[in-house]
Amino acid sequence: MTINGNGELKKRARLAKQRLKMGYWQSLKATQELDTATVNDVRVKLRRELDDKNAEYADERMYRKVCDILDRDETTINPIGQLIDNAVYQKLDSSGKQRYILELSNKFRELKERYYREKTGS
Repeated sequence: MTINGNGELKKRARLAKQRLKMGYWQSLKATQELDTATVNDVRVKLRRELDDKNAEYADERMYRKVCDILDRDETTINPIGQLIDNAVYQKLDSSGKQRYILELSNKFRELKERYYREKTGS
């Protein structure tokens, strides 16, 4: 190396040593970890909001189905059977199926009450 190149190398080494002493790399790493944590928090928040929106849309689709069932003016023997999503139901084990039916029947009762409230205007 030339004398000038050697001086440049020493200068760079001195600057690197200063960065180490001042905690530059630790600070940079902490900043990156903070940025990563912030991004992950935002992702979680957006995922929750999206899940909430999807649940709202699913509830509205189910409400339309309940309205169709109740608007037919006929005695429906098995309204829960008409609301079951067979693709979901078939993938569940026996306890999962029981829980699914229970949740579906509670949701049907809730939506039926909403239907009659809206129908009577009270």
